[in-house]
Order: sequence, then structure tokens, then C-alpha cells
Amino acid sequence: MRLVSTSSSSQGAVAAHPPGASAIVLAAEREGRAAHPTAGVLWMILAQALFAAMNVLARLSSEGAPWPEVAASRTLVGAATALGVALVRRAPLSMSRGDRRLTWARSLCGTGAMLCTFYTLGTPEIALGDAVTLGATSPIFVALLAPRLLGERSSPRLWLATALAFAGVALVAAPRLAIAGEIALVATLGAVFSAFAMIWLRRIGGSGTRASPESVALHFSLVASAAMIFLSIPVWRTPDALGVVLLVGTGLAGGLGQLAMTRAYALDNAARIGAIGYVGVVLSHVLAAAWLGEIPSARQLLGAALVMAAGLWLAAQAIRDARRRPR
Repeated sequence: MRLVSTSSSSQGAVAAHPPGASAIVLAAEREGRAAHPTAGVLWMILAQALFAAMNVLARLSSEGAPWPEVAASRTLVGAATALGVALVRRAPLSMSRGDRRLTWARSLCGTGAMLCTFYTLGTPEIALGDAVTLGATSPIFVALLAPRLLGERSSPRLWLATALAFAGVALVAAPRLAIAGEIALVATLGAVFSAFAMIWLRRIGGSGTRASPESVALHFSLVASAAMIFLSIPVWRTPDALGVVLLVGTGLAGGLGQLAMTRAYALDNAARIGAIGYVGVVLSHVLAAAWLGEIPSARQLLGAALVMAAGLWLAAQAIRDARRRPR
């Protein structure tokens, strides 16, 4: 397979992803255009499914291991995943000087977001659904930052869909978030870090250079691994066999999700792709109900319906925009 720049749509299909998603991306490669809304939406949905699985596995892992250790497993296995995919695909791991600056900005912001996220996921005072809901404010910050940092226009349809999704998130969270104020602050700070990381991903994808998603994901994983290993050394606890499986599963789900999200932001408008992230809230609640016994109320189910409606509406608009674009 030929290699092209990240401004085009050939960020590289990941072999471990479903064939349908890979086929769509490969078809987009042949078109050779800079923006592919449909493919971007599908890759983001895939990323959110993987991150939802990571959230549940991280919560289960935190029952037997300190949160920095869980975070370290996520970054180490994620780095190995990115490196393995790069070697199989023979993807380039080098990058230009401009890409290195943007990649460092993305990696540092992503590391900050990961610190906040795994702290809240590993804290027993907050339910998994509540932690994910607070983190789901990140697309709101993306929509607010994208016009100024990326020069992307935000259409009324996008703002309406974002408002609808945010209303759904509020319902999913339920009227009471029985958590300490400092935990809520950490979770919100993580959402801000995540928004900046997403903005830098889009800047890398639209820079017209040859940085591959594998190189970006690997760089982030290595930077985050150094930070997490440093934090985990004082609190290290050797896991048992089940703990090892959970830690490795957390890393694999997060690593593959990172690759999928990197591709998504290289393919389409950052605010629209960020809004699709609300799907991850619903998926996390579904998995939390199935594996952790967190059964949602009628209010939360209504909120999930609003979130899904907003995501489906954005996906439909992306497909319509792709069909209207002149070939």
C-alpha cells in the first residue's frame, strides 16, 4: 500500500479493526481528497467503542492495582500496539520538524488528560458513568476552541446537535453526582486537556506532511508511559493472573482506540468529530450496566436516546455532505 501524507485520508487501516471500517477508509484513499466526513465519523465511533471497553477494564483493574499502575499498563501496551501496527503496515515513524512540535503538544496534553482520566476511573467515590459523563464535556471545549485555533466554521446544525447531546449527557448523569468537588475539578480539567489534544491531532492531520497515525500514537504512548511509570513506582503492587489479563486488556483497548481516534481527526472537521464522542458515554453506561451492575434509570435512558439521536444526526449530515461534494 502506498504511503501518502496525513492531510489525505490514508492514515492507514488497522488490521485489527472491523473489515467494514477498513474497506471504507481504503475506498477513501483512492479518492485522494483531504476531508472524508463519513470515514471520520465511522472511525470515531469505533474509537469510542474501544474507549468504552477500556473504561470498564480500567475500573475493574483498579480494584486490585493503584490507578498509576493501571494507567502505565494502558500506555505501555498502547505503545506496543502502535509499534506493532506500524511494523506490520510498514508505516513511517519519522516526522518533520513542524510535526514534531505539534506531536509534542498533542502528547503533553494527552498525558495530562490521561492522568486526570485514570485518577477519576480509579477513584471509588465516583461511579464509572459519572466519570465518563464529566469527561464527555471535552467535545464542548473542542467546539469552542476549533474556530479560533483551527479556523473551522461551526454551523448552526452542529451547535444544535452538540446542545442536544449535552442535554442527553446531563440526563444520563442523573441529577446527583455524589462526588467530592476536587474530583469533579480533576475530571473537568482532564476534559480541557483532551480537547487541546484533539485540536493538535487535527492540526497534524491537516498539515500536509507525512506523519503517520502510528507515529503520533507511538510518540504519545511513550511520553505518557514515562510519566505513568514514574508515578507508579512508589505505589507498585504486583497483580495476580486475572489482574494481568485486565491490565493488558485495558492497554489493548486504549491503544487501538487511540489509533482509531487519530485517524478520525485527520479525516474530518474537529468539532463534528468531537461531537461524535458522545456515543462513548452511552456505550460506557451500557458496559457498566452489564459488567459492573450500574443499572441506568429511566432518566438516564432518555438521556442516552438524546445522545444517540445527536450522533446519528451528525453522521447523517456527514454522509450527505460527502455525497454533495464534487468529485
